[in-house]
Amino acid sequence: MKIEFKDFGAVSSVVITSTIFEFRKHNRVVDTTLFSTLGIVATRSGMFFMKSVLSGKSRDMLRAYKTVQREAKR
Repeated sequence: MKIEFKDFGAVSSVVITSTIFEFRKHNRVVDTTLFSTLGIVATRSGMFFMKSVLSGKSRDMLRAYKTVQREAKR
């Protein structure tokens, strides 16, 4: 699972990329982040290589990035 944080000033994004073998973990990380952080939007794409892009305000995305890191370690 690959996690990237991109800052564009007032708006930021977190890109989560993983393979089909980590399907359940990928979904758990994205869903937990969406439930715990308000004000962010998720876009999912891909089948064998799944890619989720979470985007929103920088302060919300820093909180989301922290949640993603914590869930990915579980």
